[in-house]
Amino acid sequence: MSLLALAACGSFAFAQDAVVQKNGVRSEGQILGVAAGKIKIKVGPVETSIALDQAASVTKEAPKSFTEGIAAWDSGNAAQALPLIKSTVDTFRGLPTPWAERASALLGDIYLSLNQVPAAETAFAEFQKAYPGSTSQSDIGLAHLAVEKKDFASAKAKLEPIVAEAQGVALAPEGKGAMYGKAFFLMGVIRESEGDLPEALRDYLSTVTLFYEDQAVVAKARERADILVKEKQVIVP
Repeated sequence: MSLLALAACGSFAFAQDAVVQKNGVRSEGQILGVAAGKIKIKVGPVETSIALDQAASVTKEAPKSFTEGIAAWDSGNAAQALPLIKSTVDTFRGLPTPWAERASALLGDIYLSLNQVPAAETAFAEFQKAYPGSTSQSDIGLAHLAVEKKDFASAKAKLEPIVAEAQGVALAPEGKGAMYGKAFFLMGVIRESEGDLPEALRDYLSTVTLFYEDQAVVAKARERADILVKEKQVIVP
């Protein structure tokens, strides 16, 4: 093996997490988690903390608990996904990375799928506190709760701006695809409740064909679309 290849392998094997602070200071090591508003990071043999509000950027690959939890969720196994995603959230909630934010948002969905509504409400509230800038994601979670409670008017009011935004998106960035897909699915449920079946079908197909990052939501959207097409002979307007 060439020296260049060896160097590349070594670089991959010892890839480190990194936090860049707003003052430009960069810390590399192993991010251990988030607690009391601070990122815990081990730099060499020393453990130190960096305030979350001082972090300009964070680099960390998703942990195994997240990737395995997403795989379980996508396969339709919410019970298996729950402890994996909860472990991820308990350790990394608030970390400004796409996977940590998605895990925190997804936890409420998992609880809802298991009919654990109070736990879902708590999870969505904690997401809002941890990621105050992610208002669209928070609104989708609250809309999901409203749909579960048959409060379709409140859910629709929260979803309409997100759906309108998604309609102008050709290719969603990481995490946004899952968010838009869920918004269209929930809007489809609302339109079905209103009797607007053609528009409901359009929404479900948007999840299936355009914003399919969350395979568990895609499966639900596909199921509803199939019922509308095959049993009710609905066509897209």
